[in-house]
Order: sequence, then C-alpha cells, then structure tokens
Amino acid sequence: MTNKIRTALVFTMICLPLWVFSKDGTRVRFCFAGDLMQHGPQIRSARQADGTYLYDTCFAFVRDRFYEADYSAINIETTFSGPPYTGYPSFSSPGQLAVAVKRAGVNVFLTANNHILDKDVRGAAKTIALYDSLGVYHIGTTRPWIILEKNGINTAFLNYTYTSNNNTGRDSFTLNLTDTSLIREHIRQVRDKGADCIICCMHWGVEYQLFPSQGQRQLAHWLRQEGVLAVIGSHPHVPQSIDVDTDPEGKTSFMAAYSLGNLISNQPDPLTRMGMLLCFDLVLTKKGTRIESAWYEWIWTWRPVGNGVKTYLVLPVSDDRLYSGVVKDPSELKLIDQTLKTLRNFMRETSPGIVERKRNPAYERKNLYFGIHPSIRPIWTRQPIDPLVKTELSPIKGYRQGRTTQGSGTARNN
Repeated sequence: MTNKIRTALVFTMICLPLWVFSKDGTRVRFCFAGDLMQHGPQIRSARQADGTYLYDTCFAFVRDRFYEADYSAINIETTFSGPPYTGYPSFSSPGQLAVAVKRAGVNVFLTANNHILDKDVRGAAKTIALYDSLGVYHIGTTRPWIILEKNGINTAFLNYTYTSNNNTGRDSFTLNLTDTSLIREHIRQVRDKGADCIICCMHWGVEYQLFPSQGQRQLAHWLRQEGVLAVIGSHPHVPQSIDVDTDPEGKTSFMAAYSLGNLISNQPDPLTRMGMLLCFDLVLTKKGTRIESAWYEWIWTWRPVGNGVKTYLVLPVSDDRLYSGVVKDPSELKLIDQTLKTLRNFMRETSPGIVERKRNPAYERKNLYFGIHPSIRPIWTRQPIDPLVKTELSPIKGYRQGRTTQGSGTARNN
C-alpha cells in the first residue's frame, strides 16, 4: 500500500505541473530583441590577429534567453556584402557576425529595414544568400512572409520598413515597404495558408524618441483592426512604450511594442545603450490564439576595455545582483543605474499592461532558474564560448525549426 501511495504522489508531482500549464491549450514561446548594429569600432574590436572575426562573446550573457524560446527574432541592421567591411552610414559586416547570432540561439532574422540595400542590390543578395546557407528563417525581402508551425500553432511573421537609404536598383529587389495595400494582401495570403495568428514586425518611427509617433500609433491601430495579434517595432534605437489591450476576461488581445531599442551598438547615448528583450507565449485555445506570460528585460551594451582593446557584450541588467558582480567600474555601474531609473519611470507611466522580469528574486538562490515558466533552463550559466569561427562559412544545423511556409509573392516598391 505504501508503495502505491508513493507511486501516486510521484506521478502527481510530475504530471500536475504539466497539466496546470497545458490545460489552456498548446503554446509557443517567442523572444524578440531590437536592432543589431555593427559600427566600425565593433568590427575592429572583433578582428583577430589571424584576420578572422570573433563575435560569440558578444552574446554570451543572453544566449540562454534566446534558447529558452522556440523562436527568437532580431532586426539585422547591417548587410553581409563582403569586404571591405564598413560601419555607419553604409553597413557591411563580416559573415561571422551572422554565424554568431545563429549560434546564440536566434533563428528568425528580420531583413526589412532602411540599411538592407546599403551596398545596393548585389550586397543585399549576398546577405540573403548567407542567411539561406545558415538555415535561418528570414522575412521582409525575398521571403515577404513566413508561417512557422510549432505545437499545433501556425504563426505568421510579416516584416516591413518605411524606406531604404540606398534606392539604387531597388526595383529589381523584393523589399517589403510600409504599404497598407501590400500588408493587407499579405495578411490575406497567410490567412489562406492557415495562419492561426499574425505577428507584424515594423521598421518605423523617429530615431532617438522615447515616445512613439502618432504615425506609429495609427498604424498599430490599423494592424489590430486587420487581425494582427502583436506588433514589434524597430528603428528608433531607444526603447519605447508597450501597449497591451485586454479582452473582457482580462486576457491580452493585442500588443504593440513600438521599439525595443538596440540589441548591441556603438552609439554613445545611454538610452541607445539600453535595450529590451521582449518575451511572451502564444497559446491556442478554443477561443483562438492569445498572448500569455508577457514580460520584458533590460539589456545594456557593455564595453569594457582590457589590454587597450574595447569589447562589446550584451549584458542583462534588470537585476543588479547579477551584473554588479561582473561590472567593476563604479562610473559604469552608476550610468546603468541612472539609465534604468529613467526608463523604469517611463515604462511605469506609459506601459502598465506588461511587467519587467527580474531574474534573481530574493527568494531564489543565484544561478537557479526563474520559476514562472515551466520550461526555462538556467539563466546565468555562462556557457562555454564556441570555438573561433573560420573565415569559410559552412551551413549550420538549425535549432528547433519546425515546418515553415514561406511567402513567394512580390512586394511592391512604390
């Protein structure tokens, strides 16, 4: 009898949490980061003595965040057009950067931005060819949209930009520009392909402005009316507010994150050094797909100098008990603290519908997982850095990539 009771208790302990988290339906987790910038000093910092480039260390502290999600997406604000490598205003970065981003767990690359044609159509084509060789999902250019299937949920991704800086040959290259007729057509196409929900990633807004523009808000409202569930923004290079709408049951019915700021850059202003990671679950229920467990986390572009060489790392800073043991410079700690206070006050006033996630609450020991989500792995593991990536790029096996449907339509360029 005792053995039966023990067996029943063990079964309950294992199965009950799974039932609690799955009773509302199947779910898929998403993680979004802002603009991946690559200025000249970043390129020089990554160059090794043998002429190769090393970027894996840049993302060592956040790779756990990306791997926790089924799909992690960032805006790639550069091209991979080959040497000579250049920063602002016409970007071309070493291909090892794209490899490092993939190795860090990012598997969706957003390509519709104002810099994709910096090195004209030939450079854009080489960039897309690299993404194809890496086996990552990409949207906004030669793939106007994609549908990702995971756990029975078909999620459509759309991506658009307000313009491109270099228009040379643009008519011969597919680029999703912000055109409501085009967006409506793409929404129709993905609905016809069986999409359960739509996430629309917009490259828009006014650079360096904390408050979203009236145009951003109007377009977000229009997208909601067209049936889009979540809008994720990029381009302003600073964080902006997050609007969350709820249904009569208090469930999230729509979200608009107007800008997540920079993931990493060499921009000097403190507000450009502080970005966001935004994560949420999509849950398929009898009433349709909804957003659950949404949260954001602050990240900081940390630029320590050692042996006369500046390095660039994305550092989670929502919990000072994590980064205070890593950052030793008192002036840097003070700058992080001041910037966090400014942005926390801003988010408290403008974005009450979503919470900031802190990874090391008082009731947990350091280095243990944060227990809100059942499948989250250790959050500060400092995993070993991957070996140096060779100059010759070879395809890398994909991570957690289920079936996908890719759009083949042609975007309008007017």
